[in-house]
Amino acid sequence: MSKDFFCEVVSKTMLNEDTALIEFLCPEIANEAVPGQFVNVTCSNFLRRPFGVASVDRTKGTFKVGVKIIGEGTEEIASFEEGEGTWVLGPLGNGFDTSASDKFILVGGGTGVFPVNFLYEELTAAGKNVKVVQGFRDKSQIIMNKPEYLLTTDAGDSGLKGNCCDGLNTLSEDDISGACVLCVGPMPMMKAVSSWAGEKGLNCYVSLEQRMACGIGICLVCVCKIKAEEEGVPFEHKRCCKDGPVFDSKEVIW
Repeated sequence: MSKDFFCEVVSKTMLNEDTALIEFLCPEIANEAVPGQFVNVTCSNFLRRPFGVASVDRTKGTFKVGVKIIGEGTEEIASFEEGEGTWVLGPLGNGFDTSASDKFILVGGGTGVFPVNFLYEELTAAGKNVKVVQGFRDKSQIIMNKPEYLLTTDAGDSGLKGNCCDGLNTLSEDDISGACVLCVGPMPMMKAVSSWAGEKGLNCYVSLEQRMACGIGICLVCVCKIKAEEEGVPFEHKRCCKDGPVFDSKEVIW
C-alpha cells in the first residue's frame, strides 16, 4: 500500500551536467519497492514529479532515483542537498515480474537506465542469467553504465555504433534462446525492441512513460491505448500509473 512519507536526502551524485542520482532515507519505500515501480516527489511546483526507482538498500532503508533536469520542477529536485527533505508518495504502479524466467535481456535508454539498474541488481542477486544493453545518443549522455553491459551510442564515440537493436543483434543464440526481454526508455526505442523480441519469439515487457499528475489512478491524465480483450473493440484506455507502467509489449498500441 503506497503512502506519503517525508524523506531525507542522504546523498546526491551528479552523473553528468544535467542528471543527478539522489538517495532518500525511507525504510518503508525501500522495503516495499520492486523494479519497475516509481515514486512521486514533491517540489514547490503544483504537481509532483514521477521517478522510477533506481536502486534500494533495504539494510540502510534507502532508495535512489535519477533526476534529469528538464524543467523547473526537476531542476529544484536535482538541487536537493544532503540533509534536506521532501514528501514522497510511493511506491507506485506495478513492477516487472522478475520470476517470469531464469534468463533476462534488459534494455535501457535515456532515464530508463535507472529502472534497468534496479532490475539488474535484483535479478543478479537472485542468481538469474542477465544481459544488459544500453543505448545513448553519445558518450556525454552515458550514465549508470557497468563494464559487463553492452553499450551502444548513436554517435559511435563509445561502445558499439548504433542503437539498442544493433546491440541486441550482436547477442549469441545462447543469450537469446528462452530469454524474457524487459525494456525501459524512449517510446521509439521500446517499439523497436518490442518488434525485435517478437521476431525472436521472446516475451517482452515495457514500462510506458506518460505525463502523470496524481500517480494513483484518479486524474486519468496518463491513460494509454492497450489492445482490448473484447472482440470487435480496437483498444481500451488503461492508466499508466495504476494499471502499469509495465505492460506486455504485445498489448501496447504503438
